[in-house]
Amino acid sequence: MHMPENKGGDFTPCPDGNHVAVCIRVLDLGTQKYDYQGQSKIARKVLITWEIPDELMDDSRPFTINKKYTFSSHEKSAMRKDLEAWRGVPFKDSDFGAGGFDIRNLLGKGCMLNVVHNPKDGTIYANIASIARLPKGLTAPLPHNPTIYFSLDTPDWAVYEALSDGLKKSISESPEYHQARAVNEDRGPSSPDDYGVGANELDDLVPF
Repeated sequence: MHMPENKGGDFTPCPDGNHVAVCIRVLDLGTQKYDYQGQSKIARKVLITWEIPDELMDDSRPFTINKKYTFSSHEKSAMRKDLEAWRGVPFKDSDFGAGGFDIRNLLGKGCMLNVVHNPKDGTIYANIASIARLPKGLTAPLPHNPTIYFSLDTPDWAVYEALSDGLKKSISESPEYHQARAVNEDRGPSSPDDYGVGANELDDLVPF
């Protein structure tokens, strides 16, 4: 009896190419362990999810794609580079720290995503190669999926419980999760004002 061909799973990756996309989810994963160039490291991670409105799956729902970032404002960090490419304007030092840019502002904002396909172990994975600001005059449609935000600094546990088991497990392994559970177990959903949403008027030409 011969081993079957490695055809991977039945997962259909997001189509490759350039797509209009809209951010639908920003999740604070807390401090995570990961391997980098053969070394074990730890860093706080954030997961951002985009919806691709013009590319539909078999069930007529739009494709989605994620990218995990180290939560860093360093000029060489992938997160800062992608956010600056997305907004089309470099950040200033005053944009960071207390009272600075809030990543919740990414929700509902459109961009251009360049998606590439990478084969691994018989499966094709879709990855984000680059992010860019929407061309002038192009507006991203409203998302089909609800927008979701979760921060371990001010956790909404109802949002946490609605996440997938895999995401909950990953978040629950972070020290920030255990600290938040100990301090905020009885706290209800937070007001959007807690995150500073709408606190600053932004230039109409800058998406966030």
